[in-house]
Amino acid sequence: HMMLCLMIDRIARIPTRTVLLLLCSLCIISLQILRSHDSYYAVEAWTSLPPQHRHKQQLYTTHLFDRTRVHRQLYYQPNSQQSTLEEIPEQRHHDIQSTTSAAASELESSSQINPSNHKLDNLRILLIDNHDSYTYNLYQYLSTMTTYPVKVVMNDAFSTLDEFIDSLDESEGRSSGDKSNLLQQHFDCIVLSPGPGQPSHASDMGIVLDTIRYSSEIPILGVCLGHQALGYVYGKEVTLAPCGPVHGLMSSVYYSSNQQNESDADDDDADDEREQLSCQLFRGIQQNFNVVRYHSLVVDFPDDAFSEDSEIEPIAWCKGLVGNEEEYPSDICMALRHKRYPHVGVQFHPESIGTGEAGYQIIRNFCDFAYQYKMNNKKEGVIEGESIEAAESSLPTTVQLKTNDLIASKTSHRQIYIHKLEGQSSSSSHPEEVFQELFSSRENSFWLDSSTGKTQLDNGEDNEGCPIISNSRFSIMGSNDGPLSRKIEYFGIEHPKEKRGLRVTSNSGNTETSTIDTDILSYLRQTLIEDGGFSDHVHMVSFNETEGDQTFHAANSELPFDYRGGYVGFLGYELRHITQCSLFELEGGHGCTINDSDASRERTNPNVPTAAFFFADRSLLFDHHTGDWYLVGVANKGEEVIDDMLGWMKGTQAQIEAIGKLPSSTISSSSALNSKNANKNAVEFVPNRPKDQYQMDIARSHEEIRNGESYELCVTNQLEAEITLPKRSDKKLHESPFDLYKILRTNNPAPFSAFMNFYNKDDDDSSDASASLSICCSSPERFLSVKQDPQHENFVVESKPIKGTIARYIGDEGESESSDMVKTINDRIMQELRDSTKDQAENLMIVDLLRNDLGRVCEVGSVHVPYLMNIESYATVHQMVSTVRGNLDGNTSNAIDVIEACFPGGSMTGAPKQRTMEILNEIEEGVSRGPYSGCLGYISLNGCMDMNIIIRSAILTPIPNTDDSMECWKASIGCGGAITALSDSNDEYDEMLLKSRIVRHSISQWAAQQHSSFT
Repeated sequence: HMMLCLMIDRIARIPTRTVLLLLCSLCIISLQILRSHDSYYAVEAWTSLPPQHRHKQQLYTTHLFDRTRVHRQLYYQPNSQQSTLEEIPEQRHHDIQSTTSAAASELESSSQINPSNHKLDNLRILLIDNHDSYTYNLYQYLSTMTTYPVKVVMNDAFSTLDEFIDSLDESEGRSSGDKSNLLQQHFDCIVLSPGPGQPSHASDMGIVLDTIRYSSEIPILGVCLGHQALGYVYGKEVTLAPCGPVHGLMSSVYYSSNQQNESDADDDDADDEREQLSCQLFRGIQQNFNVVRYHSLVVDFPDDAFSEDSEIEPIAWCKGLVGNEEEYPSDICMALRHKRYPHVGVQFHPESIGTGEAGYQIIRNFCDFAYQYKMNNKKEGVIEGESIEAAESSLPTTVQLKTNDLIASKTSHRQIYIHKLEGQSSSSSHPEEVFQELFSSRENSFWLDSSTGKTQLDNGEDNEGCPIISNSRFSIMGSNDGPLSRKIEYFGIEHPKEKRGLRVTSNSGNTETSTIDTDILSYLRQTLIEDGGFSDHVHMVSFNETEGDQTFHAANSELPFDYRGGYVGFLGYELRHITQCSLFELEGGHGCTINDSDASRERTNPNVPTAAFFFADRSLLFDHHTGDWYLVGVANKGEEVIDDMLGWMKGTQAQIEAIGKLPSSTISSSSALNSKNANKNAVEFVPNRPKDQYQMDIARSHEEIRNGESYELCVTNQLEAEITLPKRSDKKLHESPFDLYKILRTNNPAPFSAFMNFYNKDDDDSSDASASLSICCSSPERFLSVKQDPQHENFVVESKPIKGTIARYIGDEGESESSDMVKTINDRIMQELRDSTKDQAENLMIVDLLRNDLGRVCEVGSVHVPYLMNIESYATVHQMVSTVRGNLDGNTSNAIDVIEACFPGGSMTGAPKQRTMEILNEIEEGVSRGPYSGCLGYISLNGCMDMNIIIRSAILTPIPNTDDSMECWKASIGCGGAITALSDSNDEYDEMLLKSRIVRHSISQWAAQQHSSFT
């Protein structure tokens, strides 16, 4: 520096003192830049907004996510007195992406929580559910910390707090005293869950506010809305967050120093008394730890937050940015405590998978405090329960699923027979050809089609490690013409009263239809149990061709698949009315009623039931990995029945072998279509709600999010078209939709595709009592699977939610998908999706929601996230996919209970699920979504299940037509997207059209093909 100074002094004749001052200033600036480089916080860029509206856009302090879809990036340095927003230089962009990727890896690693081995003896916890979709994440954590089962109750299950206390007295013995003493006799601490709404709205809070008021001597932890309720009761205003809504994003939280350690022994008596009542909520947690936030409101602490007049005080904060011209930082309260009562609250979500170990530790600290408080303040008259291991019970005491009442100790009278047809003799029999020849002409048939499936012969590789291929290994097909087969149709609230109910059409001898006064899930649960429970005892059948007889042997371990015959069908979205009522009643509610005015029945398709299933007693399964076929038969005990089953197996084997010898023309003819004609004469689809209305719906969604009513809303639309086609003389009406499905599966192969036909025996039968529809589905998303755990006696439940979609680069005409250019472009597109703030937030919200749903039925401590935000590629799109798993105790619950706990899929609703669905019903004008947004798949006789989410699908229903030479169809395509605070109305409308594009194009190809065959 001295040499430089002398040179400058000599050349420029500038005084040395001045030069030294300049150099010192440059050094300080350089150090500050380096410091900010290591600790920058990427925030949401506002450059996409017009200048006059930039103050309305929330700016998030977060070191996890950054936007790569905008050219300008902003960063915020929290260590300075005045925050600075500046454009990140272009050369730093790569470093930001690297940091984001590393942080995303950190988030994935946080998905594995190590529960404490030490449980608190008989700590009695009351968890009040504010109709949230994350409550059971809290339940799962809490249940690992106490030997006493956690009690869960919805906040409006009882009209008053007195009524709730009376219900406790009736079940545990009459007690006396005021409300505070009565609550303390039953519970040692209370946790108030997150939820939609505002604490100032009594209808949102139920018994919560009175619980706070009458529990001054009971430790309370409030989370999000529960935190806000504490602030509201103790005199603070709950206002809109100065930074705007924050949902699914992460922030750094710092807390007051006296929250880290206990007070010193030298403190005066007043401080000792205060610390005795204080919960050291952040003990063992480092400063500036990362949390996930889902909130639009905050507890507002004015400048005199620490004045003696205030009953509560803030104890933790994060940095937010207030939308004024100066963009000054604002401390947002992230935690509070009461100065005299053992009440604490956190605004963020400790139970989120993104908060990780720190969140678990916070809840553990509260439980430790509550246990010590209990020991220090033990009173007479406290009702103690027997100590039991909470982990042994997968459900709270208030949530005893209906299966428990139905389990019977009897042997199944169903017998399962499976015959394997080796791939060497049938490998040339493609599933499409087999379905075409054996089932496409049937009025009622199904094909659960893993259309992305590949055999080893196709590519010479072992695909077990590929998530797409491994999900696509097996395809299942059949019809309902077996001797035990049944067709079950359920018409729910979206249909007129005279049509509602469940109809069962049996195929035993004469076809008979009966109407049953129950819902579809109750029927499935009851019949599965009445059939003798779930059975996995399989008779493997081998035929001796030379001697003309057969042999049987048990071989469950030899089978690579879980399907054993059973129920195959779909559950439409409107079944939500049944599942939500069931959950309300299971959490203490009584007399749940469905609002009869919710549905717009005049716009409901009468041909489409709410749900429909086949009991498949005879079906085929194809292994894409080996080329083997399996014939799966279900029969009652009896020699004649078995002989009939064996005859079916022999005949079907001969048919499959014969199909393999035919020229392979089906596939080539169905896929070699004139795409140009389809584009030229494209079928015109009309949206149920036009673009202007859809954008208004998004604005309404943003308003609901700002007001704290929802974190995320999956707004959907229906694209509809009426199609008139020439009628083929060689085919019946119900056979036409399969031609469409062949095109769709070629254009958009997907692991959870399906084709289903539900028709009467006579196509001309226009009875309103029965269904008439075809489902052509190319779904990439698994909703739920239940598989047997070979290492244990329980089941493994899995869900694979998709949130985050971006168009895949297909390449120009004649350009190979394997070319370096196509790969490079798609790699860049996938990275863009991987780094998208909006898509990461959406995915995280749904992952937390599914953890909650599985937490209702899965064993305590078993719900985990092995894969978080993986990118999977399909024919036309790349998608962000996560995997959530948990263990299910088959002795206490089954696949129907899993559906009841999780349906509809959170990726098609948003969160919190119940309130969000109510808002969506208003936005979508009460129009039924039909099968779209529901699920489709099988429920096997051995207790296993696999269900997709019905997306990327067309629903076809026939339209009455007087022209015998023509056939008319109504085609409906459901599509939509998740709306968050970060959503743009134009982007969301375009995304909706993108998701429907391949289905619309396939329908246009189908129509063009039908017309061209008559020219």
